[in-house]
Order: sequence, then C-alpha cells, then structure tokens
Amino acid sequence: MKKGERKVLDYGDVLLREADVALLEGPHWLNDQVVSFYFEYLEREALQLARATTATATATAAAGASGVLLLPPATCFLLMHAGPDMAADVLAPLKPSRRGLVLLPVNDNPDVERAAGGSHWSLLIYHRPSNSLRHYDSSGGSGNAAAARRLAAAVGPALQPPGGAGGGAGSSGSSGSGGSSSGRPELVEVADMPHQTNGHDCGVYVLAVARAACEEWLSEEGEAGEEGGEVRRWREWERGLRRRLTPEAVKALRREVRELIREKAGE
Repeated sequence: MKKGERKVLDYGDVLLREADVALLEGPHWLNDQVVSFYFEYLEREALQLARATTATATATAAAGASGVLLLPPATCFLLMHAGPDMAADVLAPLKPSRRGLVLLPVNDNPDVERAAGGSHWSLLIYHRPSNSLRHYDSSGGSGNAAAARRLAAAVGPALQPPGGAGGGAGSSGSSGSGGSSSGRPELVEVADMPHQTNGHDCGVYVLAVARAACEEWLSEEGEAGEEGGEVRRWREWERGLRRRLTPEAVKALRREVRELIREKAGE
C-alpha cells in the first residue's frame, strides 16, 4: 500500500484516506474529500441535532416547506460543466424548489478530465427568501467569480420558485438583498465575506461559512417574523461574518474537523 492510502474513515458516501486527513494538519489546501465529509457531517448529524432543539423548525422541516440541501463538490463540478438541462435532471430528485437554503461549493478547476484539480474554493448559497445565489469568496481579488457565474447559470433555473420565469442568474450584485420573488435567482457577490490571510485556507472558510449559514437558517426557521424580515436578518448575519470568521476561528475549525474525523474513526 502506498503512503497515504490507508483508509481512515468510511462515512456515508465519503471515504477518507490518510492523505486526505493529513491535509488538515498544516498549511495545506483542502481537497474534495475533506469538504465532502464535512458537508455530509453537517447534513447527517449537525443539522439534525440543531433541528431537534427547535420544535417549530422540526415541524417545518417535516412538512417539507423548507430545509437545507448541501451538495458535494463532485456534484457541483458536474453541474458547472454541464448546463441547465442536466442540472435540472440531477437536482430534481433532491426537490430543490422545496429547500430554503442550498449550499454549493465552487472550485475554479476548468479541466473536466480532472475532477480533483483546481486551486481555490468558495461557496455559493441559494437563499430562497431573497431568491438569490449569494457568493462567499475569501479571496481578496476576483477569485472564483467566473466559476460562480458559470455554476449559477447552470443551477439557477432548477432553483427558481415554481412558476418563475425570466430573471438574471447571470447578473451580479455587490452586497444587496438579491433577486425578485420570482424568476431566476440573481447572483450576488457578498462584500462582507472575510478574506483569508494566506494561500491555503480557502477550503476551511467554505466549511466555516457553510456551518454558520446552516446555523443561522435553522435559527430563523423557528422564528415568526414580519414579511421581508428573513431577508433583512440574513443581511445582518452577513454583516457579522467578518467579526465571526476571524483567522483564529478558521484555524480552530481546521483542528476541529481533524479531531472530528479522528473521533469518528475511533482513533
């Protein structure tokens, strides 16, 4: 067996090997497997535990009126390099039109023959109350803007509200509330996203935003508010990201995910 190929954890649909887990040890760029594991963990355990503490949120989720969908990197890569028709077919069984929040990791890999490539991660979140695809990119420059536009154009039609038409999944905003209540989602570059201070933590920022977004969404599920309040609360949450996702917090999450894997593996 080659170095790094030892199986560490078989979790849901994700198989982690020694080399994958080693990426969490130091200044390394996270790969698809680590991102997939954490998304699977959020969906299978963390979200279920959070819902169990809020009776209203549990009832809402059980009724199928809203909920969270976390898509793995491999699926998002396929959708980005396919198109709206294939995206609709792939997403249909997951009932995206019944989800209030859809999380899609974005990778800048342009090579369809090399699914595990790329050099930068960011996160695209579909927020149904504002009907917008919101792009959270920790790079200080253009980063994954082009890749996010491509993914948004592919998945936008499948995510739009039932009966919606038109709109602008290919358009872009700065940090506004987003699109209209019908039609294709508007793509919004979230200006309040904190920036990484090195060249290797982009994937950890994706995990951090994903967890924070899920927690915020579930907290809002249990609240009854005035019309338009969900959009305002989400913008307030975004404005607090710089305070919450500090370099220290991101570094701590890297350690936390590593320890979580070891715990699940019984090490």
